[in-house]
Amino acid sequence: MELDNRNVQLLQMISSSVQITSKELMEKHGLTRNQLDYSIKKINDFLKDNNYEPMIRSRKGYFVVDAKVVDDFSGVSNSESRLKATKSSFLDEEYRLLVILLLIFSSDYLSLYHFSDTLEVSKNTIVSDIKKLKEYLDKYLITIEYSRKKGYYFKGNEETIRGVILSITDKVMESIYNTVIFHKYLQISEQEIEEKRKLIRMIEAELQVHYTDNRIQTAPYFLILLTKRIQNGHLLDQAFGTMAKEVMDTKEYAAIVKVLAGRYELPKSYSEHLYLCLFILSLKITDLSNTFSLNTDALRSHISSFIELLEKNIVIQLSDKAQLIENLALHLAPAYYRIKYGLTSEYAITDFVKNQLDPLFFMVKSSIAPLEDFFEERIPSDEIYLITMFVGAYMQKEKPINESKTTVNAVVVCPNGIISSKLLENTLDNWFPMIHFIPAFSIREFYEQEQLLDVQLVFSTTPLTTELPVIVVGNDLSAMNKNLIVNEVIQLIYKIDSYKLQPDHTLAIVKKYIELPPEIEERIRKELLISYNSIFQIQDQEVLNNEVKLHLCDVITPESIILLKGEEDWNSVLQKTTQNLIERDIVEPRYLTSLQEQFPTVKPNILLGNTIVIPHTIPENGTKRLGMCFAKIDQGFASGTERFYYVVAISAVDKKQHIQPMMELLKIASDETMLQKLAAAISKEEILAIISAVKK
Repeated sequence: MELDNRNVQLLQMISSSVQITSKELMEKHGLTRNQLDYSIKKINDFLKDNNYEPMIRSRKGYFVVDAKVVDDFSGVSNSESRLKATKSSFLDEEYRLLVILLLIFSSDYLSLYHFSDTLEVSKNTIVSDIKKLKEYLDKYLITIEYSRKKGYYFKGNEETIRGVILSITDKVMESIYNTVIFHKYLQISEQEIEEKRKLIRMIEAELQVHYTDNRIQTAPYFLILLTKRIQNGHLLDQAFGTMAKEVMDTKEYAAIVKVLAGRYELPKSYSEHLYLCLFILSLKITDLSNTFSLNTDALRSHISSFIELLEKNIVIQLSDKAQLIENLALHLAPAYYRIKYGLTSEYAITDFVKNQLDPLFFMVKSSIAPLEDFFEERIPSDEIYLITMFVGAYMQKEKPINESKTTVNAVVVCPNGIISSKLLENTLDNWFPMIHFIPAFSIREFYEQEQLLDVQLVFSTTPLTTELPVIVVGNDLSAMNKNLIVNEVIQLIYKIDSYKLQPDHTLAIVKKYIELPPEIEERIRKELLISYNSIFQIQDQEVLNNEVKLHLCDVITPESIILLKGEEDWNSVLQKTTQNLIERDIVEPRYLTSLQEQFPTVKPNILLGNTIVIPHTIPENGTKRLGMCFAKIDQGFASGTERFYYVVAISAVDKKQHIQPMMELLKIASDETMLQKLAAAISKEEILAIISAVKK
């Protein structure tokens, strides 16, 4: 990657004067804290791509820069610097492409000349950009066309086009260029924004709801772009059919129409004003107390059924289920309108996040039927990923609150809604056992409650104006940012500059005098890290990350398979499978007693795919380590009116390590072909081959 002119100057300035502070850089270049953070991220991406150590900041705002970076990049006008600025516009290519999309969305005529002149790049660059955009839009079945009469324009489903634009608007709002893009390139005035924001506030008051902070910020921009698109004649060809009556009969619809009509903001087209109302209804909210004709009690009931099925499938008991149900209801109430009426999700979930979530996502998707029954629609994958993220936040290792060891109280402030808040709060809660976190706040809630809060520390995804110490954590909790956050926390709580005590810093000193083989260096780093974390009570657990990448074939091995050929009953199978776990020192003998007390018969909550019985209990009942025992019963055994042929006794030690194996076991239980192969298997080797085949 390359750096734009601004970031070239920043890197050269920091490299030339390592004592320069964040505040000085912001003042010199007219940057906000978010803009500087974004630039530092871009610079660090550039450094890592070119095999340099990234920069980090101390609590006082100074930058800690590797000597090689100083040698190669210092000097604002150093002719020997390896750093060369790009000659393109100050906009990164990524955001230049987004501007092109938004211009096409909102303008009535655009030519190559318009793009080239507006963005200050060559026509060849614009041609190349549009080619890239066409490839990006392919997955949405949207194309960019050109004619002399129309200029550049979109061709595709209008509702899909608007969904893409909503996602792009969100993305632009997160960038350092948001003001420039909307005001300079799209000619949107601050007065227009304020008028739309006032409209949103009036709807809030009429409905007696609170929208999340980021929706209040982003929705006005999308509403202005939407108005321009309608004025340019791009109208929906969807009438929503008979489903529209359900919305039109609600008090929310009537309230929104009242506000829109009172301000002359109601589109003339029936489909357009219904779309606008649905968009507003789908905005994320912060409470359910005074909103929605939607039957929220029925929604909670279906959520409860979903959680019960999920717990069965992943062999865990989720903590604080009442709060989980309430928070999921809070998220799913506005999502109902997106799902029910096919509105494109407003969320963009990265491939990296999806890869991290995959095993849990599969289990959530396999348990989603109760929610789909409520919506009477298939739930899109991106919505299921959001639900997965939310469930994952409740699967964190629980940290018992020990007031005698709690050093400070803290609060998380996050404008992005309940899912982001909960994930961030749980991540930080796990990192810092010495901190007691009170429930998270939105920005508005924080300012309203600030004087009443008994906290000594605030973690926020955005800068705040407050007398309390604020650590701005952003939405990126990568390893690099974790080090920065940990250092700031340690300095605030223990009054120590911990950077010089960190393992990498210590290792750098040692390596000046001793050459270390890579494997020895890694072992020393791990031991130093353990010691460092122990001294400052820092945990090292990542959100939703299955730390030990075990597969089912790693847990079910030849010694954990038993073949039962004679007459059996449920109790004898339960004894034999659990005894296998006892003999392999996976569980204590009392584990069997707990299972016998809990499951005198085969109950629905230990049935996987209605074919495989999975007896298990909580770790406190005698679990020593993760393990399974797979039993195939040739003649089967009866329980009630059913007959079963497979039992997998399970010992789970936490809420994460066994998720991948359970996902693979559920795949077997749900696959008729694999079950037929299992029925035909007569040896341990054949069973192991089937189990290994399901591994990704």
